Amino acid sequence: MSTPFSVNDFIEVRIVSAGDDCACYTYDPAIGGLRLSGFHRTPQPAPCDRAEVPDSSPDGADNVPVWLLMPRSAFPGTVVTARPIGLLVSRDGAREWRRVVAVAAADPQSASIRTPDDLSEERRQALMAFACHEGAHTSPTMIVWEPAQAAHAWIHQARQQARLARAGRKQGPARPAWKPLGYRVAGARRLSEAEPHSEAEYAYHQLPFRFQKYVDEYLAPGERILFAVNRPAMKSAFKHLFAPRPTLQEGILFVTDQQLTLVAEIVPPDSANIRYGYIAHTAPPERVASIEVALSHQGSAMLTIVWRAAQGQQTTIWEFPAEAAAELREAAAIVSRWQPEPDDRRLRRATPPAPLRLPLRDPASNSADDIAPIVARLEAAIASELRSRETVLARALLPAWVEHRGYAEALVVTHQRLLRIPDPAAARHLPRSLDLAEITSVEFSMSILESYLALHTVREGRPQVERIVFPYTGSGFKECFTVLRQQMGSIAV
Repeated sequence: MSTPFSVNDFIEVRIVSAGDDCACYTYDPAIGGLRLSGFHRTPQPAPCDRAEVPDSSPDGADNVPVWLLMPRSAFPGTVVTARPIGLLVSRDGAREWRRVVAVAAADPQSASIRTPDDLSEERRQALMAFACHEGAHTSPTMIVWEPAQAAHAWIHQARQQARLARAGRKQGPARPAWKPLGYRVAGARRLSEAEPHSEAEYAYHQLPFRFQKYVDEYLAPGERILFAVNRPAMKSAFKHLFAPRPTLQEGILFVTDQQLTLVAEIVPPDSANIRYGYIAHTAPPERVASIEVALSHQGSAMLTIVWRAAQGQQTTIWEFPAEAAAELREAAAIVSRWQPEPDDRRLRRATPPAPLRLPLRDPASNSADDIAPIVARLEAAIASELRSRETVLARALLPAWVEHRGYAEALVVTHQRLLRIPDPAAARHLPRSLDLAEITSVEFSMSILESYLALHTVREGRPQVERIVFPYTGSGFKECFTVLRQQMGSIAV
């Protein structure tokens, strides 16, 4: 008689990719039951559903993979109680790939399956064949089965390491330096000179909730807000021929100790209060050659900023309501303090941001193994492209499918340059380099509507813009933008 299963024999897994076509159901409260809402089509059938053990990696990107055996495929995202029966290990020299093989607890026919030997020979062979071509790696030279105990040990170890890594991260600052711990009415009289926050930082709690989220996402943890000016949605004073004056969406002008930036909504929230994100136009205050406030004939306050770089200057005009002119002049006065004076001997910013160790990831890949050869080629190309003592601060992967380019690229920010390094397999394309001293300002948007990094430069006396489009779910692009704008303040122009 078989030994009954214990609670420790089961794990929770989440379906990542269905092995076959499956139906999707949604709960309809009107009928008090499930309603068929659609079908999920699998482009390439597999002998199992690919799943993962949640919270088995520090950031959730490399969770323990699980091959789940069920009579019918489940919709991606479904959580299943599963019972591991073994560990399928494939090796190719020094490299090794492991997958937990499990059955669904809800399937009564799987109760008799306790080890890989209980599977039919046909199913074992199908799984082993799938292991040979599942990822983009070369065919393994050895495939072995290990018992369920090995699978449980691996899962336990991965979860423990993930918990320790997350606990280590929590030992840092509990909240960003710019965020007040409590609420205080902006403009209220300060009780002492030891007040830890500026008026603008206290005003954070008075922002609309969606803008509080934008500020949380956008500002660096150690950044301090010196001044802020709100801009409501308004009509622009500029008009092109017979076209109506465009609408400027709601936004906030920030003066911080690291940047001068305008964060504006892409579109206002819809009736469901969905936030569609923002566009940020920014540069460190060291790049401001001049800043002035003037009133237009149409009744708008114009904040005119001249950005400077190694090869020239570029002008940007941000519009606000006329009643904001006094606040804009106060913001301009703060920014002007960064402008160099004759025989200026003040210390300038010299400490670069700390390098971030970011893996190259494709959000469309089911496994890191799928893009392992591309990543290996890009890693080698990055190393060969760096100058002596040049440090990588951040990087991200531009997948081949973005804008139908057909080849992958690595976006790399160093303490000197911004690099776009193509996959060496795309022999027709060469690496591109842009010195950070040549950038006047930067735009950044990360939204379901548009996600891009725009670099404003001046070449041969003409303003130019290089727009780098990336996937909304891409990894590392916000970090690249943050260290880019921070490092620009450390470079003399």
